[in-house]
Amino acid sequence: MNRKLQLYLHPDTFAINKLPQFGEIPSILARGEMVFITRTEDEMSIICPEFMAPNNVQQELGWRCMKVEGEFKLDEVGVLASVLTPLAEAQISVIATSTYTTDYIFVREESLVSAVQALQKAGHEFVHKE
Repeated sequence: MNRKLQLYLHPDTFAINKLPQFGEIPSILARGEMVFITRTEDEMSIICPEFMAPNNVQQELGWRCMKVEGEFKLDEVGVLASVLTPLAEAQISVIATSTYTTDYIFVREESLVSAVQALQKAGHEFVHKE
């Protein structure tokens, strides 16, 4: 799919955290404006701004977040693929997550410039928020 999207680069740097499956969710995260929590039968993963990251857990720091702007229906096809394909072709690893209305893509800080260039080359546009 060759869909052109608008993307927003979040200003914060994020941490990807791995906690035990039945671990407590740190209370600071309840106040966060942008926190992704996933609990499976194996683990709990939390993606949050670095300044909110829990201590003493397995984690990777230095991730940047790009939000796909706009709202998309759950049955809409190809939205995430249109972003992930150019990044894969540029050999950029990602972590992606979705909400009810849109998608978020995380790339390592050191890959950010290459990621932005690959996405712009694919026809995507980066927007600024005031």
